[in-house]
Amino acid sequence: MSEPRNRIKWEWVGVAVVLLSLWGLVGVFVSAWWLNRSTGAASQTVMIEAGMTVPEIGVTLYGAGLIRSPQLLRVFARLSGSGRRMMAGPHPFHGHMTTWQILHELETPREQPVDVTIREGLRLAQTTALLSSKLRLDEQMLTQLANDSLFCRFLGVESKNLEGYLFPETYRVSADITEKRMLETMVEHFHNAFGPAFRERAKEIGMSIHEVVTLASIVEGEAQLSTERSTIAAVYHNRLKLNMRLQADPTVQYALPDGPRRLFYKDYQVDSPYNTYRHLGLPPGPISSPGKASIEAVLYPAIEAYLFFVARGDGSHVFTQTAREHELAKQETLKARKESWKKAN
Repeated sequence: MSEPRNRIKWEWVGVAVVLLSLWGLVGVFVSAWWLNRSTGAASQTVMIEAGMTVPEIGVTLYGAGLIRSPQLLRVFARLSGSGRRMMAGPHPFHGHMTTWQILHELETPREQPVDVTIREGLRLAQTTALLSSKLRLDEQMLTQLANDSLFCRFLGVESKNLEGYLFPETYRVSADITEKRMLETMVEHFHNAFGPAFRERAKEIGMSIHEVVTLASIVEGEAQLSTERSTIAAVYHNRLKLNMRLQADPTVQYALPDGPRRLFYKDYQVDSPYNTYRHLGLPPGPISSPGKASIEAVLYPAIEAYLFFVARGDGSHVFTQTAREHELAKQETLKARKESWKKAN
């Protein structure tokens, strides 16, 4: 008789264990449900830094009032494998999100954009150095791509390199943008700026896009006042029509291995196809990246008969038509500079 009783006893013990286990599971699920609820916190953006661990993220979100339990976030991340998929960057959250929904947001790529400004008149080497510094790109790779004629052709640039075609502008790009994509973006902006109307105008005045950009880069190097761009462009157009040397100082600066710097008499004798004091016509290519204003000045130059200009020293120039007038202007500006220097000292 004792054996059936013992069997019944252990059966009840088994039932009790099962019931307790079920009750424990119910308790776990209820607790998880309760802690998973949204907190009602105000909408906010939380920066998740690269390399942060799941516990660190949990503490950060808990401190921001967005989750009720950092431990629950860790459990959810472990069960779903999300810990390996969490993305750094600025993540937007609102107080109606559950912990589970927040976990999914953490898996969504939220790249923080970076602004980089490329000013007018920068040379290719200066631009690649700036991109490398601001965006942590490989300068050597940028230089290699920018000097790859096949890559240039792929981008629709009829030149052996991208000098002059990396359009000056403020770019907002992804922090993880590649070298190739950055250069593509800059050339795309050039093509957008040099649109159909500009292309048609270049044909009207008998210039290729490359010639326009080349002359615009010289204008960019000379003009300090926006009001003088079209007049400076007119001087160079007039010289080209008369088969006169351009004699543009910025081209000499570009030809010098240690330029730009103060020019001396010997520098004007440097043997380079970019030295427009020695060679007729335009140099082989641009000497920097001109802005849209300089490109427009070349396409629509002022209607003037000027052939010369000399800098006053304050950013403006004296424009003249003859060599004699030019010499007089040089003497007058030199005298004015000396007098100004004496007053200042």
